[in-house]
Amino acid sequence: MVPAPSARLIFRSWTDEDTALAEALWCDPDVTRFFGGAMSREQARDRLHVERERDISLDIQYWPIFLRETGEFAGCAGLRPWSMDPETIEVGVNLMRSAWGLRLGEEALLAVLAHGFDTLGLPVIVAGHGTAHDNSRKLLERVGFKYTHDILWGPKKIEVCMWAMTAQTWRVAKR
Repeated sequence: MVPAPSARLIFRSWTDEDTALAEALWCDPDVTRFFGGAMSREQARDRLHVERERDISLDIQYWPIFLRETGEFAGCAGLRPWSMDPETIEVGVNLMRSAWGLRLGEEALLAVLAHGFDTLGLPVIVAGHGTAHDNSRKLLERVGFKYTHDILWGPKKIEVCMWAMTAQTWRVAKR
């Protein structure tokens, strides 16, 4: 099951035919600079496979998102087990450069949070961003996340700010 459409976005699950979309998103050094850098085409295909497997096994993934009006691919947003604790669910948004500056990240994030808290009944959702990524910090603050701590993440040991939101906080601040 995918998140409900928002005012400007629709979600769907990744398919085997989405290789070009995955490569366009995750091989772009501007898109990926705050979470490890551009992937190779092979790495993007592997990530696509992981997302598809996660959808089958857990019914969550970073779903591809499209503009409702034009059908243009805008990136992905979704849920996954957090790499530091698989019992904890992490939310994230990766936007194509063409979608930057339109507040589509916020719209996608709110739709995914509604899905996580209201549909799946998750008790808490975490999020992280590279310490230099001010836009991500502002977005997480706007939607109600609370800063928790910094970590070193991934094989490149990227310094990441971690945030959390509880279902209770979501219900109180529900839009």
